Amino acid sequence: MSSPAESKEEKPLFYVGIAASAGGLEAATLLAQNLPGSASSVYILAQHMSPTHNSLLTSIISRETSLPVLDITDGMEPKANTIYVTPPNHDVVLKDGKLRLMAPSGHASSPKPSADRLFDSLAKNVGAKCLAIVLSGTGSDGSYGVQSVREAGGITIAQEPSSAKYDGMPASAIETGFVDLTLTPEQIGRHLNRILTRPDDLQDLQQLNRRTVRLTDLMHILLARTQVDFRDYKENTVNRRIARRMVALGIDEYDDYVDYCRRSETEVDALFRDLLISVTRFFRDPMHFDQFARVIEELVRDHSSGQLRVWVIGCATGEEAYSLAILFAEALGGLDALSSMGLQVFATDIDSRALEVARKGVYPISAASDIPSNLTEKYFEVDGANLRVKPALRKLILFSYHNVAQDPPFKNVDLVSLRNILIYFNARLQERVLRRVHSALLPSGRLFLGTSETVGATHAYFEARVGLDKVFSRRDVRTKYEEPNFNLSRSRRQAWERSNADKQEGARGQMFETLARTVAPNGFITTRNGEIVRVFGNISNIVEVSEHSALNMDTKILLKGLRDEASSLISVSLKMNETRSGRWHDMGEPGDKQVRIRAFPIQNEDGGEDHVLFAVESREGKAALPKVTELSAAERAKYVLEMEREMVATREALEQTVEELQTSNEELQSVNEELQSANEELQATNEELETSNEELESTNEELITVNEEMHVGTYELETVTSELTAVLDHVPYPILVVDPALLIRRLSEPALAFFGIDELPVTGMHLAQTQPHPDFPELAKLCSEAFRLRKAMSIEVHVDGQHYWLGIHPFSDSAGQASGMNVTVVPQRNGEDLLSP
Repeated sequence: MSSPAESKEEKPLFYVGIAASAGGLEAATLLAQNLPGSASSVYILAQHMSPTHNSLLTSIISRETSLPVLDITDGMEPKANTIYVTPPNHDVVLKDGKLRLMAPSGHASSPKPSADRLFDSLAKNVGAKCLAIVLSGTGSDGSYGVQSVREAGGITIAQEPSSAKYDGMPASAIETGFVDLTLTPEQIGRHLNRILTRPDDLQDLQQLNRRTVRLTDLMHILLARTQVDFRDYKENTVNRRIARRMVALGIDEYDDYVDYCRRSETEVDALFRDLLISVTRFFRDPMHFDQFARVIEELVRDHSSGQLRVWVIGCATGEEAYSLAILFAEALGGLDALSSMGLQVFATDIDSRALEVARKGVYPISAASDIPSNLTEKYFEVDGANLRVKPALRKLILFSYHNVAQDPPFKNVDLVSLRNILIYFNARLQERVLRRVHSALLPSGRLFLGTSETVGATHAYFEARVGLDKVFSRRDVRTKYEEPNFNLSRSRRQAWERSNADKQEGARGQMFETLARTVAPNGFITTRNGEIVRVFGNISNIVEVSEHSALNMDTKILLKGLRDEASSLISVSLKMNETRSGRWHDMGEPGDKQVRIRAFPIQNEDGGEDHVLFAVESREGKAALPKVTELSAAERAKYVLEMEREMVATREALEQTVEELQTSNEELQSVNEELQSANEELQATNEELETSNEELESTNEELITVNEEMHVGTYELETVTSELTAVLDHVPYPILVVDPALLIRRLSEPALAFFGIDELPVTGMHLAQTQPHPDFPELAKLCSEAFRLRKAMSIEVHVDGQHYWLGIHPFSDSAGQASGMNVTVVPQRNGEDLLSP
């Protein structure tokens, strides 16, 4: 173990900044446990905490490492192989070889201490001798600082996000592209010597936690086995489920797990079940169901005749489908009315096991806790430890296998429940599913979503119901969804869908290509953000690119004058939804060619991304005019006309710039208002959290005090109990301890034989159950009388020629309440008690 004295003699060679926030205590502790004692490094920890928090971080970390751990004081000179902890409500920087505590910078709600400020100071002061580590936490603190460290030649490390309790900070740092390594805290500590001494040889370390990108292979394995395509599920969700299976199997490498799945159909099935997350409850989110009951009442009221059709997507084990059917029954007045109405509920899922549970309609009795008691009696039967759906309700629901992402939708549906399903899909699959739902609904149809879900990019198809959270009405617009051929098998139907879509897409593409080339023989298409996605003809006169060049580019590659103008035209043309032209630009000396660009907005009516088509036009330039004094009257008139044209073009360009500035100003103002509103909400939330934290700390202190008192009380109780047991074990005559219910709670050894007791049960024995000598008086009656009178009794009794004193003595608890009696039987001889052996 390195002593503080030893560390003072050694000057630091490296400075390591460590950033942590939520979940960072655990990560910092694991890192400290594995830090080397011989790295000649200074470790500076910036752990986010409340400004008023009385931190115990130093003492906690010091218990986990042999390195000295110190609180930072202003002006402290850092020593090698020592961990320094930043105190609350301060930023820390390295300046002139010393650690300086600074007032927190930035907004009041900014993280304290600031990791960005620490990293930046290390980069400026020690350059390549610094290292930045970003551990678990929310937000993005440290993301700017790692760039400074990297630019200064230092090394940057982020905690492997999957090992972090909160991956916001490490993920933000990784997204900058300036992170050298992603490792677990233990790996960072174990390999720190190597990282610092061999910074140019990190290839092996970079592979420690970097999995080969074989997710697509795994998705194909799942597709072949289950016929379910998970490629459009959210990748983070899929990776978390894969990680769970790897941990369960004890497999560390991603490649090894993929290979294992190739060999084991059982594991593919297990991963499939893990990915489905078939979790639901009766009346999940009761507040939303209470609101939705009003929608069901509307549907029932407006539905005069015919069958009501309901589609529950992702029904899992059926609780939600039964919940909706119950709401319909309640709206109509009971199961009988529901049957006569002709309600048909389609409940679908891709989990066959869950569907089997749903079809049976049998659930554990604990499920009743989610159901209002009045509904339990109406619609369920209690069968021992099970809750069984009544047959009349059960027969209304058709449970069926159906993949909403791949199979054709039901038609003419009045209501679709799509709750807690979209959260697992990426944006593309969410949009595809919602389009299918739109095509399934009748014009008056309703859509019911989960708590964390919205219609997203398909807002043109659904309208939110005012006053009803997560309830949407179908808009009467044409669905951009091509119906598949219902008569084809699933695999052939999928092939047909792809083929038909490819043909239509190809036809549309050819038509657009023809129109675009007519309007812009030489030109290009950009996104709203200026990314060039398509080039027509040859525009090499304004940029070094041809039609077949790679298109990883944007308007920044245009000539400077055209670059600024293109950005302006994109904004104005899309906002005004009209064609706009730029001014003519000379491409060389006067008299050479001139070019200008014209912007044609391409609005996407489907809610997708907007684009702009630019046409590049050219003309012969005007020759340089002679001096005005040398011109004739006709030439002067021509010169003035040319100047007026230039002024008009300049005025138009200026107007476009003004419009763009106004648009930008409006957007900035809107963003500013949103930021102010968000800031106020965050401040209010922060105040509430601080208040809650204080209350929790107070409660925790009270609980600690109560716990200590309980420990003392328990010890005292154990002492009294052991003393009482010792007394009873050594008394030579019968003694009974009886409670108010006349149950024997304790007794001496001689009492067992005297009262005919084989063994005293844990729950006690009633006095009436004892079997003393027939001459012995009725003990239960005597004790009952003594307890009623709260008065001791002493009676001489004769049993089988032997004389005894029977004593009954009521006793009270600490509150003065009668709590039991002692019964003693003392033998006599010659009129004296025989108390000795």
